[in-house]
Amino acid sequence: MKSLFRLSILAIIVINLAGTLFGLSFEYLLFIAGIGALVAGFPLMGKGFQKAAIIFLVLGAGMLLFGGHPFELWVRAATSMTNIIAIVAVMQTFAVPIKIGGYGEAIKSWMDGRLKGKSSLFIFLTLTTHLLTSFLNMGSVPVTVSLFEPTLKARVPDWKRFFARASTRGYVLSVLWSPGAVNLSLVVQATGLSWSKVFIPGFLLAFLGMGASWLTELVGSHGKNALLPQADSHEGRAEGGRVVHVLGIVASFILLIVILERLNVGVSSGRTVLAGLALALVWTLSQARRPGLEAALKTHWREGLLKVGDIAPFFVAMGIFSTGLEASGFLEAAAPLIKTAADALGAASVILIAGIIAATSLVGLHPFITIVLFGKVLSYVSLSIPPITIALALSVGGAAAYMITPFAGMIMIMSRLIGVKATDIALGWNWRFSLAFLAGGLVYAFAWGALFG
Repeated sequence: MKSLFRLSILAIIVINLAGTLFGLSFEYLLFIAGIGALVAGFPLMGKGFQKAAIIFLVLGAGMLLFGGHPFELWVRAATSMTNIIAIVAVMQTFAVPIKIGGYGEAIKSWMDGRLKGKSSLFIFLTLTTHLLTSFLNMGSVPVTVSLFEPTLKARVPDWKRFFARASTRGYVLSVLWSPGAVNLSLVVQATGLSWSKVFIPGFLLAFLGMGASWLTELVGSHGKNALLPQADSHEGRAEGGRVVHVLGIVASFILLIVILERLNVGVSSGRTVLAGLALALVWTLSQARRPGLEAALKTHWREGLLKVGDIAPFFVAMGIFSTGLEASGFLEAAAPLIKTAADALGAASVILIAGIIAATSLVGLHPFITIVLFGKVLSYVSLSIPPITIALALSVGGAAAYMITPFAGMIMIMSRLIGVKATDIALGWNWRFSLAFLAGGLVYAFAWGALFG
């Protein structure tokens, strides 16, 4: 089953690329690949994702069956969100050049030689997680743990809390602008905006959020900024070039997507897949003379592709549900009521939706689900609010949800790796910042829309 899953994911990527580069449509082949990923990937899913996938699959299939819709609509339903699967799978390939080139060890060496205070270590950890997440997605969590754990254990007394706060915020804030972020892809899909329209305000908000996080940590330390001493490191000076190299990769990723968008190459998700795969390939080939290439590629085939085991079946099921809901006529029937409520609430309706996205995550309702649902609802009403404000509000609600819910995959992985409860990370150490970010982010969304919308 694992081999079938891997082949299905590869087929989804190849078909996505064919559509982006040559305008070819292989909808039935994509349908077969999507069903293959659903069936073969289901045993690989965590229990939470399995339950959600079953619910949405049953509801979506039920609506399509009840409506007596043709097979062509079933095909469109099963393939409607495979673009998200392709993005997540391609982002995993960046782990190959990072491993071959020893970039993890280089960052650690540079850090140990340069950072002397807790505040500088906190912001460096936040930024490193942020940048790695922009192209590694969830794969950045084990990388940052392995990079920072030895140093933090030796130099920060309450290192688990310190690490969790910095890395959680760095990770989550990347979803506001990163081309490979699933949340942002869903927001773009829901609002009909291009990625470039959301990039600049999202990027600025992410860095404002990281700055606010750093300031709260600085104020909360009550002036106790000194780290425990360690032996001097002279290697850090020699490794700065690789740190800059990683920054260059992120900048190249963004630039390549902007160029593809200006050239009108494919759709937004297709450009992300093409840019990510091209950059990962070039980066890997540049490391070809280093030892370990073959081993890294084998590891990626055996393990890397399986890392989308939760995501792939879930989004096939979500696509079936989303299309079934759209075809059922329920939203059209409810549109007058939704419009009346939206007119009565006005701008508050967007604030309410962002708050609901964050609040429902506490009971396990994933932001992926709520963003898709509210995106569908908002498509049936005409609000006198700029689309960019709606997009930013959805993004802010999703980001706040990721920080505050113990059910987020990133937080569950982190809790397992550093040996603390997921509830401690989400509710114990991040809830205040999450709520403050939600409030400040919504103010920012409306201000940006008023000025530039």
